[in-house]
Amino acid sequence: MLFRISAGVLIMIAVLFTAVPIPVTAQQPYILGVADGIEVVVFANADVSRTVTIRPDGMISLPLIGEVEAAGLTPEQLRQQLTRLFASFFRNPQVTVIVREFHKVRVTVLGQVRWPGVYELAQGATVLDALAAAQGLAADAGLGEARVIRGQEPPLIIDLERLLLRGELALNLPLVSGDALVIPEDPTGRVYVLGEVARPGTFPLRGSLTALQALTLAGGPTRRALLNRAHVIRRGTQLAQPITVTLATVVVAQQSAAAFQLIPVDLLKVIREGDVARDVALLRGDLLYVPENPIALENIALFLGVAVNASVLLR
Repeated sequence: MLFRISAGVLIMIAVLFTAVPIPVTAQQPYILGVADGIEVVVFANADVSRTVTIRPDGMISLPLIGEVEAAGLTPEQLRQQLTRLFASFFRNPQVTVIVREFHKVRVTVLGQVRWPGVYELAQGATVLDALAAAQGLAADAGLGEARVIRGQEPPLIIDLERLLLRGELALNLPLVSGDALVIPEDPTGRVYVLGEVARPGTFPLRGSLTALQALTLAGGPTRRALLNRAHVIRRGTQLAQPITVTLATVVVAQQSAAAFQLIPVDLLKVIREGDVARDVALLRGDLLYVPENPIALENIALFLGVAVNASVLLR
């Protein structure tokens, strides 16, 4: 009985393997290029065997047969061509072509990377290899569209967010010599933190970022910060009616309905109570505003001083 069951299982497995095609990716043959070092061996004819480097014009020079174009051919194609040429001098020549040194892929990396410049990479280098050679993205780089410029062809578009954050390696395109990888600055790839924070300014958006994390990047709140009245201002969101944005006692802006959305965030509860549900995930171009507390200690001291002076004058 056990043998019958095992045989049945094997038959089912065999049927599945024959019914479902298994994709096999064939390895592409290597293409010879400028600066490749190759060894040409003609069996029993050491005097015409040579180790040569493909010149910038794509040619090599060998005894008897002279100039031969090698760049753009596979080693096998070059072997066949050399066999035909040497056949004019030897009977049934046995020729072998061995790649001893692979040429470098010379690419230019421009834009928002830490070290823009020209880099010589190993054969088969990809976009990620070029970014690694340039020491990664600069602080002002966005995760939007990068471009690979290749001669007169239309630029190749690469979504860096999908490649770097989602790991879609299909976008990790191979590069060829002469390519230029351009990482443009993406102004929408930033968030803004203003108001009562230690270091107001703009900060790069890398993946997910919340209002509390942005507050931390800005050095935290000042002593006058009104954390429970913080707001995220998000542009480009349709609203039902025009609104007036009033933070503390100051009218910040009055805009049309299509200008922005005002999202309240109680950072005080997020910090004190650990209520992360009240935290707000920021999007590109968001502005976090932390207003001033009108009854902060500094203002109370000022008011008391004014009151004391007034009482002295009224005596």
